Amino acid sequence: MREPNCKLRSLNVSKCLLGGLDAGCLGETIRKARNLDALRAAGASRPADVMPLVLALTEAPCLQLLDLSSPRLALDDHPSRLLCHALARNTTLKLLSLEGWTFRIELSLCNARLHLAVHEGPLARLGRRDDAGAELLRAAPPPACPAIVFLRLAGFQVTVNDRLALRGPLLLPFLAGFTSLSELDLSLDKSTIGGSSGSLLFIDDKILQQFFCCLAAHFRSLQSLRINFWRVTLEDSDRTMRQIAKHLKLCGLSFLRANGLIVTDSAKRVQMEHVFVQTILTHLQCLTWLCLDGVELTETQATSVGKCVRDRYPGTTLEISAKDVHVRSVKALVTAAEEGGRTEVVYTGGSNCRLKITKLQKGGRGKKK
Repeated sequence: MREPNCKLRSLNVSKCLLGGLDAGCLGETIRKARNLDALRAAGASRPADVMPLVLALTEAPCLQLLDLSSPRLALDDHPSRLLCHALARNTTLKLLSLEGWTFRIELSLCNARLHLAVHEGPLARLGRRDDAGAELLRAAPPPACPAIVFLRLAGFQVTVNDRLALRGPLLLPFLAGFTSLSELDLSLDKSTIGGSSGSLLFIDDKILQQFFCCLAAHFRSLQSLRINFWRVTLEDSDRTMRQIAKHLKLCGLSFLRANGLIVTDSAKRVQMEHVFVQTILTHLQCLTWLCLDGVELTETQATSVGKCVRDRYPGTTLEISAKDVHVRSVKALVTAAEEGGRTEVVYTGGSNCRLKITKLQKGGRGKKK
């Protein structure tokens, strides 16, 4: 077929058992065959069995028809990009069949910026103290999107008429229609930490309560949540912690990442990250993994967290990541958790500081899951 005098114009290998090597050989044939107009290779089950044919399209001299239909083929991000690149460079193809293919595209909107220019209506007349999020919800109710399972919006921002309106926890009400979400990232931009006061989002009592209320009401299937670099400033911290505790009991989160978290009681002018963490540990019924990398905890605060794990954590096994937490604080947490012999802690130091805490039965053995 690669010989210049070969006159074969159509080839059908749809019912043949082709492997990756066969596909590579066939791809090279597509590049060199001067008369091959049509190729049918339907029924593949692995990307490796079709990608050599797809990549060959960039150099195909005369191929006009390519049939790669298959009900068993699923492509992720990278091979999907390669397909688009190959089609963009091909100049001969007139008919392409990808019938039955499944494309599993992971949409990452991390650090994306959405700028809206509104010249009429309430949004055009927003003052500096008006709630832009509430007006946007009235103008554009949350869309129904039950198919999305993973959504990463770390650093994502929405600007309305040059005014920063939505980011981090403020985005959650607009996702109420994403009823099948399993993983959600609403981390704030790390670069804004320590920046000017105008660039920071200070999460107050109202925002924090509304966030966890919405989480409990609309995201019962959510298992993983990332709230890295949130800066929380509370005026009535005791009441706010009691309120969010009620909502946490209704959440099914098993994985929570809160790296770089800052929580401040503005009335008492004290740091209270440990109080927030203890509320999480006590009331998230399914929590098994907690990331606190870079969270500043004093030895006293860490001791309080350790006692909470020992006495109030509802689960059996909990893993904590405490990278960049002061080593004395980590040791204080471990000591408090192990006091009384009710828990067993496996500590992995080094660059990745991990704690695996297992509650023990009265006989001293760990509970079996």
